[in-house]
Amino acid sequence: MQHNLQKHFRDGRMPVISVSRFINEEHSQNYAFFPHMHQDYLELFYVYHGNGRYMVGGETYGITKGDIVICNAGVLHSKSCEHAENLRSYSIGITNLALHLLPDNWLCSSDAVPVLSCGSLSGSVGEMFRLIYLLSSDQQHLADICNCLATALVLLAHELLQSRDKHKQCLSANETSVTAERIRQYLDEHFREALTLPDIGKALNISEYYLAHIFKDAFDSPPMQYVMKRRIGEAQNLLSDTDMSITDITYHLGFSSVSHFTSSFSRYVGTSPGKYRQSLQHMDD
Repeated sequence: MQHNLQKHFRDGRMPVISVSRFINEEHSQNYAFFPHMHQDYLELFYVYHGNGRYMVGGETYGITKGDIVICNAGVLHSKSCEHAENLRSYSIGITNLALHLLPDNWLCSSDAVPVLSCGSLSGSVGEMFRLIYLLSSDQQHLADICNCLATALVLLAHELLQSRDKHKQCLSANETSVTAERIRQYLDEHFREALTLPDIGKALNISEYYLAHIFKDAFDSPPMQYVMKRRIGEAQNLLSDTDMSITDITYHLGFSSVSHFTSSFSRYVGTSPGKYRQSLQHMDD
């Protein structure tokens, strides 16, 4: 097993955990993170919940639940607290990383987009980050387990990057734009349905990881967030222009329950569907 893992790394060097951190929603919202870099380790930042913006190498990217931000050693990066919305995150520092064709403690090339969507794997990946954080409190006894988990994360992320890049190489910039528009059209036609990234990818014959990447690049919103915003936008129209009940609107737009619709609407609009409708009626008076 050890030999099979070592073949992925130069000189058989195995990754080693150097640090593991957890940042909750309150801290993300209230405390600024200024640009910095790590000369001697790779940082992997995982969005466990919420969304925000992250700067890597001078470029700023939107990030959302299920994304890994790759901060290669020696590359400037920072997280924006101003754009953090319920952002809960884990990060790990990995040293002694020596992937083939890359500098020490690098996971992606300098021209690659350093934000990687984990798609349907996001739940499992998030629990791996969380487990590393919990186990790292006892490095004396559990360091080997943490290092094995970190190695698994590195290899998984590397494989997802390669899968994304293979699809990217097959398409020109114009074709990429056309593909993103095709995804958007599909979502506009099916946003009332119970969609998942694997479902969308299968319907369009596109890798779900590449799908998530090019759509967010084109429209600055992950596909499933776009679906939710389309539902909320349609709900606003129905609340404004019809007398449909909130229950009927709920199931017309594909929400699983009235409570799901109410909580989602309140999160995006800032008030409940009922109060939103009342506010429009009051404006007409």
